[in-house]
Formats: sequence, structure tokens, C-alpha cells
Amino acid sequence: MAGFKFRMESFLGIKEKIEEQKKLEYGKALKKLDEERDFLRRLNEKKKNLIYSIRNSINSGIRSDELRRYNTFLDCIKRKIEEQENAVRKAENFAENKRVELVEAMKERKMLDVIKENDKIEYNKEQLLKEQKIVDEIVSYQYNNS
Repeated sequence: MAGFKFRMESFLGIKEKIEEQKKLEYGKALKKLDEERDFLRRLNEKKKNLIYSIRNSINSGIRSDELRRYNTFLDCIKRKIEEQENAVRKAENFAENKRVELVEAMKERKMLDVIKENDKIEYNKEQLLKEQKIVDEIVSYQYNNS
């Protein structure tokens, strides 16, 4: 007698592979997001240090052309920070989209798992009924032959 065989096993396998792929994509998106946030943090730290240097230079006396260079550099860092904040937002949106895709893939796979489990339960019930019928026939045969 053959054992339980799920009729959509190959489809379930495909869904499991898709889910694994979505997990990898989501992991990569989170890694990219962390990298973008780290770069933004370093830019903000650089800006903070530059402002500290400008204040120290002003207190100790600084020429106007040096002050202009500091301000130009500070403006450049501010622009980079704005650009990086946009990059972080894009990375956040991308990671969120990948998370949603992963959740959807997990739902689809879990739905098939539930169907498989229900089919297995139904199969086991049918097998028990068949076994019970065989036992009943044996008992009936023995009773009739005694």
C-alpha cells in the first residue's frame, strides 16, 4: 500500500524556493539600508567635527578666506547629507517592499502547508476506515465460520 502523497508537492517546493529567494532579497535590502544609514551617520559626524573646528578657529582667530573655505566645505557636506538622507529613504522603501514580498510568499507557502496537512489528515482518516473495514470483514468471516 502506497503512503501519503501530496498532490501539489511540486508546487509547494516552488513556493518554498520562492520564499527562500525573498528572504535573501530582504536580507540584502536590510544590509544595504544599514550601509546607507551608517554612511549618513558618518557624514553627520563629519559635519559636527567641522562645525567644532570652525568654532575653534573663530575663537583663535581665522582669516576670512579660510572661513569661506570652511563654509564652502560645510555647504558641500550639508548637500551630501541631504542626498544621503534621500538614499536612506529609498533604501527604507526598497526594504519595506521586499519585506512585503516576503510576507506574501510566506502566506502562500503556509496556505499550501495547511492544505497539505488537511489532505494528510483526510488520508489518515480514510486509511483508518479501510483498516476498520478489513478488520470487520475478518471478524465477520470468523464469526460466520464458527
